[in-house]
Amino acid sequence: MNTSTPVPGRPSVMLWAWERPENLEFIDPKTTGVAFLAQTVYLDKKGTRPQLRQQPLDVPPETYLIGVTRIETNKKTESRPEYSDEQAAKITSAVKRTVEMPGVKEIQIDFDAALSERAFYRKMMKLLRSELPPEVPLSMTALASWCVGDVWLGDMPVVEAVPMVFEMGADNDTIRNFLDKGNDWNEPLCRASYGISLNERLPAGIRPDRGTFYFNARAWKPSDKQFLPY
Repeated sequence: MNTSTPVPGRPSVMLWAWERPENLEFIDPKTTGVAFLAQTVYLDKKGTRPQLRQQPLDVPPETYLIGVTRIETNKKTESRPEYSDEQAAKITSAVKRTVEMPGVKEIQIDFDAALSERAFYRKMMKLLRSELPPEVPLSMTALASWCVGDVWLGDMPVVEAVPMVFEMGADNDTIRNFLDKGNDWNEPLCRASYGISLNERLPAGIRPDRGTFYFNARAWKPSDKQFLPY
């Protein structure tokens, strides 16, 4: 079965590379791309603090790269962010700089926004989309619950929301049963790709005609290729 992605030219297999030394020179860039953590942006009452990736990342030439920005917010009452227009603008400026990193063709935002943070997230994403070059795709990760019954992503200005079907906490059994029965996500933005983990059972209902982002709890190594769909 043919596998499609929402972005022309993006490989259907993408590997997430987080904040640790990663040597991915063993991949074939014709079939596999890399979504790497480019930076983490920390928000609290005092303001906005971007921190660029600190660990090395080695990939073959011509690898399709997605620059990922992770957003972390301080949830303590006395330190909660103001979620202001200024903070949205500062996040946008920080993300725009990752477009200039060598090889980056796409931007992805990773933010496990709480219910009270959703309006800010939407505002920030709309600002970001308006200021990114039009040819640069913008995507986001999504908690699996956002794609089932907690649907709120409909007006996000993204090419897709990648549902993370791993580390689902209290929702794990409910969502796995939902997918195992052959159900599809209720949110259309979630129907382009899956985010799955090499370290957890793959739900039976995963559809093979979609792109896949792979998470690994440890650094990638050549032997992991046996778990990828080649």
